[in-house]
Amino acid sequence: MRKAGEQIHNPLTKKTFIFLNTAEDTDGEYVRMKCVADVDSDQKSGFVHKHPTQTEIINVISGSMMTVVNGKKVRYEAGEMIVIKPGDAHQWWNASKKEQLHVTTEIRPALSTQKLYEAACALAQARTSDSPEAPNLLHLAVMIDHYSDIYVVAGKWTLLKKAGFKLLAAIGRMKGYKPEWNYNNILTPQSV
Repeated sequence: MRKAGEQIHNPLTKKTFIFLNTAEDTDGEYVRMKCVADVDSDQKSGFVHKHPTQTEIINVISGSMMTVVNGKKVRYEAGEMIVIKPGDAHQWWNASKKEQLHVTTEIRPALSTQKLYEAACALAQARTSDSPEAPNLLHLAVMIDHYSDIYVVAGKWTLLKKAGFKLLAAIGRMKGYKPEWNYNNILTPQSV
């Protein structure tokens, strides 16, 4: 697991995460990260999701953040904060087409959130590589199903998406896919 000060990058969502306080640092009370979302990190770069038992607190440091929480779209600017309660269906992205978005996000309690972020970034790194062994949708489904206690796909067509991911996860597990991709060699951009 990554330590405070280390970073990971998701090339699919175009977000870089720098760990400020890990679950280990806080005895599991919370995990806190700085996130830098690139200009082209938009609504299509991630799922609407919810955390069944966790609260997520996002502070906008610089830039402009667009959110959808329980179907309501709201824009946040530097200096503003949003608290996302357990069970709130949400998604956020960079609202600017000209500058990066810098936020801090704190998730309470930490649970296995850090492992999920590391696995998701590693999966995205491997997915965008030229490797013939790059992960596929079955790998993603196994990962999402494994972390369903902290991350649940939500939004439009929720029941259909959940059923689809459950079926794909079962197929993926039968094929021997694991919920975590090898993230020991994640490359991160140096520009953050």
